[in-house]
Amino acid sequence: MNIGRLMVQVPDVSNIIPSTWATPCFPFAGIQNGFYAVPEIGSGVWVEFEQGNPDYPIWTGCYYGSAADVPALALATTPGLQGIVLQTTGQNTLMISDMPGPTGGILLKSSTGAMISISDTGIIISNGLGATISMNGPAVTVNEGALEVV
Repeated sequence: MNIGRLMVQVPDVSNIIPSTWATPCFPFAGIQNGFYAVPEIGSGVWVEFEQGNPDYPIWTGCYYGSAADVPALALATTPGLQGIVLQTTGQNTLMISDMPGPTGGILLKSSTGAMISISDTGIIISNGLGATISMNGPAVTVNEGALEVV
């Protein structure tokens, strides 16, 4: 049905493996809008049951098995500062960080290294293969100084 349901195993609740379909509890959802993310097979998933009925499982979120499972960019944020990282298994990443300077701001990065970085120090666009455009203050620099417009 492609609505985010999962087949889950909760052996402490039922010997039936796998269970019936677990319905997702997304932060928001509507007709052609909302948040949609489904964990990879084998991920740690929190399961609850509607009115305690084991025939109606709901998956309400996920958890990391160890610190090694957490995306590396999420660990780079200084404690006490807000950082949000969305990352796929293939390493496509969206990071929003309150870190100061060039490590903060917004980073959109593909698995091959192409990226757009927006921070208080400027904007950098890179194709991951050597071509870059940097915008710092009034200057625009292409390919590390091959062309500079001030």
